[in-house]
Parts: sequence; structure tokens; C-alpha cells
Amino acid sequence: MRRTDAALLGQRIVLEQPGSDEYVKALLDHFVKQVDNQTYTELVSEIMERYVDVSKQLEIKSRELEKSDASRREAQEIALIGNWELSLGTKKLWWSDTMYRILETDQSVEPDLMVYFQKVYPDDKKLVNQIYHDMQNGMVPAEYRFRLLMEVGRIKWVQIRFVGSKDSGGMFTKVHGTIQDITSAKAIEEKLEEYNHHLEDLVQKKVAEVSASQMATIHALVKLSESRDDETGEHIVRTSQYCRLLAEKLWEMGAHREEIDRAFIDGIAQASPLHDIGKVGIPDGVLLKPGKLTPEEFEIMKTHTTIGYQTLASIEKKDTGSAFIKVGKEITLCHHEKWDGSGYPKGLKREEIPISARIMALADVYDALRSKRVYKESYSHEKSLGIITQGRGSHFDPLLVDLFLENDSSFRDIFDGTLAGKE
Repeated sequence: MRRTDAALLGQRIVLEQPGSDEYVKALLDHFVKQVDNQTYTELVSEIMERYVDVSKQLEIKSRELEKSDASRREAQEIALIGNWELSLGTKKLWWSDTMYRILETDQSVEPDLMVYFQKVYPDDKKLVNQIYHDMQNGMVPAEYRFRLLMEVGRIKWVQIRFVGSKDSGGMFTKVHGTIQDITSAKAIEEKLEEYNHHLEDLVQKKVAEVSASQMATIHALVKLSESRDDETGEHIVRTSQYCRLLAEKLWEMGAHREEIDRAFIDGIAQASPLHDIGKVGIPDGVLLKPGKLTPEEFEIMKTHTTIGYQTLASIEKKDTGSAFIKVGKEITLCHHEKWDGSGYPKGLKREEIPISARIMALADVYDALRSKRVYKESYSHEKSLGIITQGRGSHFDPLLVDLFLENDSSFRDIFDGTLAGKE
């Protein structure tokens, strides 16, 4: 309450008659004015205190921001990260001091698109021009890597990132972002990539050597067992080729997609020599008998499937997860199963028989028909063809017989080729 107002109010109280209504009203007015004056004084004091406090906080925040900005600039200098901004309407370009360092350009040169484009490596100019064209058409790229060509043909790799700014109408008016010198990082990446390729080559070479050694050992053991009943000595070589041929034809036509792929094709070709490994457990009197086997002898002969399976199963305990052993177990146990369920040892039928064993069954029978054995003479390709055709839908998977008939000349060539190689 101002002093002049208080003085006037005091005069009113003196002039009024004590006890009158006017006197009481003047006293009340005087009291209200005194209260207002005190409240006003307290309010102004509080506002001033808060103003001082806020000013101090703003000053602290300002110093922190300056310090943070300085730290950011220092970090960008260390990491060689430059800032830039391009106005899409005026094509006016701005960039930071660090960008001068990246472009290796004197700071007296005004930021300019042509200065920038002239530094781009010739093979990357098409890419950079496309980026600029996209920006002009309202498309803001995310991130790109390309090369700059410096003095004496030195190449510098940079990584550039983009952020767009829109006007009130939603149109891009500016694009800003960062550019970073990643030459050192790129060199490390290339070295690592080169090392990884070299390491992969070494691993593949070692795997191939181990695989070749394993296969040579397996073939030697299987040939040793089959030398007791296979006069040609090439049975396992041919059946491997037959199996690969049929598996590839199934793969080409898209059959059994969930099972047949390149790994399966290689696996069945490698594992097929194991199909009769169980014959090592069959007595000579049964295995080499020239005539028809008695029912009792045939029961003994049939056990070669389970003997071979159990042998591979014991190996699998030490080589868990091997696709080679898995396929080997399937064909060893099931290659005498028949499509109609009349085979052995389990009497499986149709799709119950693994596809690997169905392939092996046809390949094994064709080669057995063509080969001379102690109990039979060799059959011609044509006679063998007729016997397998008769077994379509009973002994053999109908689809495999159809593929066999479409490619029977290849089967004949495989068989005749091994005979020619022995001459």
C-alpha cells in the first residue's frame, strides 16, 4: 500500500465521528489495505528469491551445455567425425572444421558441393550422385560408405549418415548429418575378412583331407568284406554312383524337399558303401553258398542288416549328430525292406521306409542283377530293366522306378564304365 493512500485513509478516520457507520467502514478499509500491503510485499520478495534461484540454475545449465558441446566437438575431432548441413532449396552447404580435415581441404575454401564431389573416388561418383538426386527428390538416405580420392592416389573410406528436416507442409527443406573417416576401421575389416577366408580355406582343406582319409578307410574295409561274395570288387563304387544319380534327380524335381538337399546327396553317396557291412558277421557257408539258401540259412543271412546297424549305432555314440552315420544306419538296416511291406528285417512299407533306404534298395538290386555272383550269372541291362520294372509298386518305390527308367542309360554307363576300367 502506497504511503499517500495510507495518509488519505488516516484523514478519513480522523474526520469521521467515532461509532458511526462511516467511522467503522473507514477502519475496515484501513485494515484491508494493511493486509494487502503485507501480502504484496511478501509476494514480491518470494518472486525475487525464485528469480535469483532460477537465474543461478540457468547459469549452471548453460555452463554444463557449453562443457558438453565442447566435449562433443573434441570427441568428433578425435573420431574424425564432421558435421554438415545442406539446404535443398538454395543448395547452400555448411560443414564443420573436422570436415575440412577429412576432405584435406584448406579452411579458406568455402563449403561447396563441387569441392565435395571432386573428392569422390571415380568408381563411387555414380553412387554419390544418386544419393544427391534422392535428396533433391525428398528421399533421405540412411547411411552409406564410399571412397574419397586424395593426393598421390591415396584412397580414404568415409561413412556418411543423413537426417532430414521438414517444413510445416511436411516437405524436406534441409538435410544434415555426419561424415566419418573410417579408413583405419575399413583396413581392419578387410584384414579380418581376408583372414577369415584363409581360415575357411584351411578348415575346408583339413575337412576334405579327413573326409578323404575316412572314406578311403571305409572303402577298404567294405571292399575287404565284400571280396567274399562280390567277384567284380566294384560293387560299392557303382552303388554309390547310382545312389547319387537318383538322389540328384529327386532333388531336381523337388521331391522330398524336407529331406533331400545337397548335404543329403553327398551323404548318401558317401554312406552307401556301408549298406552290406554287416556281412562280415555272416558265416562263409551261408554267404558263399552257390545254391539256394534254406529257410534257416536265409534267416541267418537276413541278420547282416541288424549286425551292420548295431555296428554303426555303436559308432554314433562317439560321433553324435553325424549325418553320415545317420544315413548309414538307415540304409544298412532298411535296404532290404520292400514297398509292399514284404521285406526285412522289420516289414516296413511305403513311406515308413526311409527315402535313403528306398534309393539304396533299387541301386543294390540293379547292380546285383548285372553282376556275376557265386549263385548266379550276370544279367544284361535289358533283362535287369525288366525285373526292376516288374517290381514297381511291390519291391520298389514307384517314383524311383520311374526315375530309373528315365535314366536307365546312365545306370548302364556307370556299370559298363567300371568294367572298362578293369580291362
